[in-house]
Amino acid sequence: MTRRLRTLVGVLLALGCLATLLLAAPLLLDQERYRGLLTDRASRLLNRRVTASSLRVRLLPGPGATVRGLAVSDRAPRPETFMEAERVDVSLRLLPLLKGELQVSKIRLDRPRIRLVRGPDGWNVEDLIRPAPRSAAGERRRTEATRSVRGQLVLPALFGGTLTVRDGTLVLDRPSQDKGSAPLEIHGLNVDAAAPPPNAPFRISVSGRLPGETSGSFELTGSVRAEDEDRLPIEAQLSVRGLEAARLVSYLGPSVSSPQGLRGTVDLEVKGAGDWPRLDLQAEVNLLRLGLASEGTSVKSSGDEAWLRAKGRWDGEALDLSEASLRWKGQSITGRLHLVNLTAPRIGLELHVPQLDIESLVGMATAFNRGTGRAGEASARRGRRAVPADPGLVGARIGSPDGAQIEGRFRSDAVRWGGLVLTTAAGDFRYRRGVLTIQRLRGGFYGGSLSSGASLDWRRQPSRTSITAHLERVQTGPLLKALQEERWTLSGIMTLDSNLELFGEPGPGALARAVGHSDLVVTGGRLTGYPPLERVTRTFDPVLKGAGASSALNEFDRLSAHWTLDRGTLRTRDLLLQREGAKLLAAGSMNLQDQQLDFDVTARVARATLEAKVSGTPTDPVVTPQVGRIEQRIKTEVGKILKGQKGEALGKVLRELLPR
Repeated sequence: MTRRLRTLVGVLLALGCLATLLLAAPLLLDQERYRGLLTDRASRLLNRRVTASSLRVRLLPGPGATVRGLAVSDRAPRPETFMEAERVDVSLRLLPLLKGELQVSKIRLDRPRIRLVRGPDGWNVEDLIRPAPRSAAGERRRTEATRSVRGQLVLPALFGGTLTVRDGTLVLDRPSQDKGSAPLEIHGLNVDAAAPPPNAPFRISVSGRLPGETSGSFELTGSVRAEDEDRLPIEAQLSVRGLEAARLVSYLGPSVSSPQGLRGTVDLEVKGAGDWPRLDLQAEVNLLRLGLASEGTSVKSSGDEAWLRAKGRWDGEALDLSEASLRWKGQSITGRLHLVNLTAPRIGLELHVPQLDIESLVGMATAFNRGTGRAGEASARRGRRAVPADPGLVGARIGSPDGAQIEGRFRSDAVRWGGLVLTTAAGDFRYRRGVLTIQRLRGGFYGGSLSSGASLDWRRQPSRTSITAHLERVQTGPLLKALQEERWTLSGIMTLDSNLELFGEPGPGALARAVGHSDLVVTGGRLTGYPPLERVTRTFDPVLKGAGASSALNEFDRLSAHWTLDRGTLRTRDLLLQREGAKLLAAGSMNLQDQQLDFDVTARVARATLEAKVSGTPTDPVVTPQVGRIEQRIKTEVGKILKGQKGEALGKVLRELLPR
């Protein structure tokens, strides 16, 4: 054997022995010692209890360990588990390991389950991303290669290299969540992160599948730069596709309206930057596939616009969106939103709506709250079957018995309700516990002004609507033209005070379920083309002419009345039309469902007093003179005529008093 060959054989034997040693060495190591060393270091760095069921050390192809059954507890005093993973692969750096130090170069978690909880002191992950201050004890443990420096991020300090998560599950929970409501779970979670070099930001990328029947997904990218204990600059961008609106609203809790009110999905893009927890935010939400549960479909037709755009700031406790604009279902709204207290949300709004359609708005709100009622009944049935929950936990979950509160002020160039238009309108509104209240609503109204208030209560079925209104110097002609087809006209200047309560949803037939009262005054007016008044005028005309009085009952200096409305029946006792000393009084009722009239009419002109009964309908009235009064008039006239022995005049008077 030549010398060169012997050298080659020796090298191969040495390499074989080294390989055998590297393969066999892990079997000779104290696995429990290294498991304890690794979990103890992680526990100190995370300030949480870390356990592992088993650990297998390897030296080839690189030093590292495989941990099974890893569990990380939540931060004190919570007893729950923050994270658990079936398998964790940890790769270590070789040179520090030869010096007796543990420095992680790579961590991979397979199928972990991570539970995020927001409590009174914030999210249970915040202590892991905040800078960790250097402690005196940490200075003495340099042999374990902890070397936590002032301002260093906890997670990168633990990883020391790269972090990879595959096929994980993220659970968004609330500590007081009752058993009847499941937390939000995100599956297929993938995370990629790398510890940054000095003075460089820590970058992370997260993606996953959203729960629900649709194939929704999200992707979050961000960077964190640790500068000191007081500053934590963050930049992040969140993209969400196919988020089910009903599921999102359901997760927000019972203080928000029912998820059954919405259907469809939304897409959103959110960007944030600032010093945590104070962030400047910019968001855009695509609402094209969002609709109401009462609609046949939630997909908008091509060409429709539906979006929500906002800019603002989150300061850790409150959300202030200084610029917000909404375009949905033909409505455009711009304004400002201020949200305080996520547990019992209080939202302040300042809105400008160029064109506001009340019928569309009430329809959406009614459909939304109809879903709330169904959800509440279903929840009540489930609650009767379930074991009663701890009232302390339930109270903590909902935060406040008042639930969500929304209040603010709005301005609109034109508020429309059917054919009516209120111009340059402004008012205050408030939503609380299923009740929408509108106060101090004012605006221009057909040459005059309107001031009003309203309350819509959806807490019970049927719903209840209360409206108060005051009209000042309104031109009746344009107003009636907007309310009806121009079958008859009423000109004049109107003042009206009205109170109305409606039971059930607004819409056709609503007046049949309404009660209320109104005081009406119209001055300097003329009523033309109204069949009941024209028929009364023809009935009284012969007597009025005989008395030498004007028969123009359709013109007046003042028209006044007090009306009451009781479930479809309109009544008055004092409708009074006055003109130059003449008076026309009416008392009676009108059924708004079948339009049937029942009025007693009295005309007092000069020294004449005439009475008639009005029945039928406004389009086909029946006027019947009151015989008692006419008989008295006949006696008077006959007496006068007989005194003058004018027999022919007697017949003429009788014919005029008793027309066919």
